[in-house]
Amino acid sequence: MMYWIVIAGSVLVTAVITSDLAKNSSLDSSVYLIGAVTITDPERLPEYQAVAGPLAAKSGGYVPLAFAEPSMIEGFPPTEGLFFIERYDSHEGLMAFLNSPEFKEAKKLRDKVADVQFMLWLPALSAGSLPH
Repeated sequence: MMYWIVIAGSVLVTAVITSDLAKNSSLDSSVYLIGAVTITDPERLPEYQAVAGPLAAKSGGYVPLAFAEPSMIEGFPPTEGLFFIERYDSHEGLMAFLNSPEFKEAKKLRDKVADVQFMLWLPALSAGSLPH
């Protein structure tokens, strides 16, 4: 039953984004990654962060928000772990970061120290575009 709610919610969000894209040419060019992470090796995590953080920043990325446990209003968290949002100035900047040889190498270390899940939120919608 919960899977159907997630699918229906995803369809609604996609419809809203598609509708807004069709109507609004003044969208922010920023893109957001919404992520969840379970740290499996906290002692080595700083080693990964020291490499990945500057690489993301070079591509216009930073983490404006990170939190340990969301306060759920309805339903259940989509996964366990810590949650965060990464913002990039543009889709091109994000793709430059993700496709860089340096990040591909850093991902090998990340996969040893953490389990991560990401959702891409593209593009950022303009103010007043949500239905509530």
